[in-house]
Amino acid sequence: MKKVPFTPWLFPEEHTEIVRALLQYGLIKISDKRDLPLKSGGKTDVYINLRDARNNPEAIKFISDLFAIPLQRLKPQRFIEIPDSVSAFAGPLSINTGIPYLTIRGEAKEGRVADAKMIGTPKPFETVCIIDDVITDGASKVAAYQLCKQLNLDLQTLVVLVDRQQGWKKYLPKHGCEMPVWPGMTLHDVRKQLILQGFMQRCSKEAEEKNPIIVAFDGRSWEDILPIADQLRTTGAILKVNDLLFAKGIESLLPELSIYGRVMADLKAHDIPNTVANTCRRLLACPPWAVTVHASGGGEMIKAAIKELEGTETKVLAITVLTSIDEKTSEEIFTRRPFDQVLKLAEIADRAGAHGFVCSPEEVSALAEKYPGKEFVTPGIRSEGEDKQDQNRTGTPAGARANGATKLVMGRQLLGASDPVAEMNRVLKEELNITI
Repeated sequence: MKKVPFTPWLFPEEHTEIVRALLQYGLIKISDKRDLPLKSGGKTDVYINLRDARNNPEAIKFISDLFAIPLQRLKPQRFIEIPDSVSAFAGPLSINTGIPYLTIRGEAKEGRVADAKMIGTPKPFETVCIIDDVITDGASKVAAYQLCKQLNLDLQTLVVLVDRQQGWKKYLPKHGCEMPVWPGMTLHDVRKQLILQGFMQRCSKEAEEKNPIIVAFDGRSWEDILPIADQLRTTGAILKVNDLLFAKGIESLLPELSIYGRVMADLKAHDIPNTVANTCRRLLACPPWAVTVHASGGGEMIKAAIKELEGTETKVLAITVLTSIDEKTSEEIFTRRPFDQVLKLAEIADRAGAHGFVCSPEEVSALAEKYPGKEFVTPGIRSEGEDKQDQNRTGTPAGARANGATKLVMGRQLLGASDPVAEMNRVLKEELNITI
């Protein structure tokens, strides 16, 4: 099996023009209400439908020219179309590239003299690639893959215009499909252009001002968080990332994630002032809503972070005592109880000019009273009765807000729900009396 290039077959610089053309030809439907039905039964905000190219010969030529790009690079002996999404341009694509093609039907036609499952006569061991408009979980591609194997065809890859990033990487191997997928763009790329070009809405300032919830995307991959980040796009929630910043790179991740809302770069910086300044300089590529530094790094370190981010709206939040630390551990590390150590670290951070503090719900009341006007971010927030897991000093959303918290960090309760947005809206409405 031929190895497929890792990078998409379209350059980022081409996305603007391509998305604009897809809109012009009516091949994209969009809805900020996320009410567009998918074949899987779900709903989406962006629906890509290349079969509608039938309505316009110019659209057929445009799509044919696009798919000629990967075929000319792969140089297969035959390409395979899966009707009916791409059958409108399969013929013109064959003429365009000089490559014959095979049609594989989703369901066999009954009462036919010819092969009921396909149209065309492939030769054993031919190099082939499958083309389709999009890929979601990959379920609709399994039958075509299996038939290729039965025919002893050398399947190079599945070529799609858009990868919807909805589970195929797990689904295909689970069902025995060793088939690389080579997309031109991702759904994120498409959505990014639609937002930047003003066809889809960013979150309103009103929603941002009303919603105090910070959603913690800790321990999750980019593709895991994308569907949820998009659903949260109009809610005003802040998106908190930590390990993902290191996995994808600060300067790569921030501009992409910021498409979906404000970002909290939870770097937990703790080093000599110069190193922290160097780290914060990376944030200037796309300044986030806030960055976290450990107050225990000292006043000069906090000042270095603030100075590096001067001229931006990024808040420097000082972490006091982690919510995972109980009284015994706090005594061991700091020789103080958590409450006393929080007060001490907050004093250091305030003198250095920090814009706010990260503390547990147990200490937020004292800090809010002592430092009015600051930002008070409380991790360890979960509804009454929810498992504390690895957190020790926790609180409820309503309790933390009543004690002065301005932002509430919630992760596993929301992300573990069958519908994270519905659960967040429930917390807002039922526990905080907030309607977005």
